[in-house]
Amino acid sequence: MDITKRIIELRELKGYSTNKLAAIAGLSQGFVRQIELGEKQPTVDSMSKICAGLGISLSDFFSDEETEIPIDIKQLVTIAKTLTPGQREALQLFLERMKNDIQ
Repeated sequence: MDITKRIIELRELKGYSTNKLAAIAGLSQGFVRQIELGEKQPTVDSMSKICAGLGISLSDFFSDEETEIPIDIKQLVTIAKTLTPGQREALQLFLERMKNDIQ
């Protein structure tokens, strides 16, 4: 796995600039940029911070995305887990209506 490409891919998926990811992760923009350019290797601590900034776990970062549930879907599930049963029901109805409107 190319860690630098994966960081960039996930950062862009979230719509984050390097500056925004660095700020959220509590790292310097220069350091994150150096990691993305392959000039520096991230430590476990900095990878944990980057993953937290991206809203994923280290496990998600290193998972084989071909056989795993996409990260954006996992993020939806994570959010849904924090909802009340009534909110989850409303979300499900909303998604079903959205799906029907698209078809």
